[in-house]
Amino acid sequence: MKRFLEHASLTTFVQQNSTFNKKSQINTVWHWLLLFLFGLLAYGSIYQKFLLIGLFIGISALVNGPLMILWGAIYSALVAFFPPIGILLSLLFLMINLGSVVKSWRITLTSVYFYLVPLASSLLQKLIKNEHHYLIFLFVFLSILGLHFLLNWLYKHNSISRSLTWRIVCVPYSLLLFLLPKRFHPFKRNKKMRVGQ
Repeated sequence: MKRFLEHASLTTFVQQNSTFNKKSQINTVWHWLLLFLFGLLAYGSIYQKFLLIGLFIGISALVNGPLMILWGAIYSALVAFFPPIGILLSLLFLMINLGSVVKSWRITLTSVYFYLVPLASSLLQKLIKNEHHYLIFLFVFLSILGLHFLLNWLYKHNSISRSLTWRIVCVPYSLLLFLLPKRFHPFKRNKKMRVGQ
């Protein structure tokens, strides 16, 4: 206890007096699963890519869905009892989400790479058609190698392969949730305009 009181802060005390044995993240099943899924996305046809992304959305919805229902019920109850708190909670959640995107810009870039490179692969497959399959294999191989180096870069900045895999797999589900409310918003405006006319 005397040594603890001599240190200026808790973080320096923990850093100096503890050893954290971090397993090499490249040797985990999550790292190789992410590379395998990326390879499937990069090489598959456009229908196979949509099927795999649909599978990602389904898995994410099964895991995140019940928790979202719980938070939605709590949010609705708070807003029902005290309506002005809805604006404050919405602003708070927006700031938290924007903060997490800014803090995890490396993961965001890796997610963009994970989903846009397979799109480029399908464009390459459409341009090449039935000729020169070795070019597609070379593109997929170099893309997987690029993702491997990106993941290694993330591991050097204290990312863990299991949580990173989960965050990348959940991206389509998050985008779907982000885009759905905006899609139905113009219909509500049109009904209000018709009533007012």
